[in-house]
Amino acid sequence: FNKNKDDNQLRFNLAVIQQSLNLNAEAINNYKFLINESFNHKALVNLYLLYIKEGKFSNALTYINKLIGLGNKTDLIVKDKAFVLYKLNHFEESIKLCKKFLEDYDDINFINILGLNYLEQKKYDAAKETLKKGLKINENSAIILNSLGRLYHELRNSKYAEYYLVKAYNIEKNSYEILNNLAGFYREEGEYEKSITFYQEALKINPQNS
Repeated sequence: FNKNKDDNQLRFNLAVIQQSLNLNAEAINNYKFLINESFNHKALVNLYLLYIKEGKFSNALTYINKLIGLGNKTDLIVKDKAFVLYKLNHFEESIKLCKKFLEDYDDINFINILGLNYLEQKKYDAAKETLKKGLKINENSAIILNSLGRLYHELRNSKYAEYYLVKAYNIEKNSYEILNNLAGFYREEGEYEKSITFYQEALKINPQNS
């Protein structure tokens, strides 16, 4: 690449490798160069996904809106926008997006985001009803099980919180969200050795997570 800096495909490939190695600052610089140079669609998608991973949701929303403004309103991009809005506490906007999509399709991802919005609003009955609907569609959905674990943890129902979180973990052992939630659960339960183990596993997967 140092000998061929005008090769944008090579630059993109390098950015993908950097992103996979958690060299996020370098990847971001290369993605931004490609966006400014040629408004590279794949670079835009990878950049906003990287910002989501880093927890920089305002930055992610900026690039998601750019993609939507260009007519790239795929289900994946709309789902990610609903998630980012939820993380930014724009609950009503996120709920509106989810409900509009769910009018036509039963989609686990949108159901999960809808349930999480209700959870953050402390509408626990609505959250439970929504997430249980997701579980009927797919009883082995790790994201739904994880969210139900969070819900029962919030309700201080330790038995069900552990049940759902452990089940989610057994299905998806490489999810730092699930690992982080399990770590937080065991920390609050006073099981500190288990908590430390899960935090360390989460950090291996996402070492940049604050």
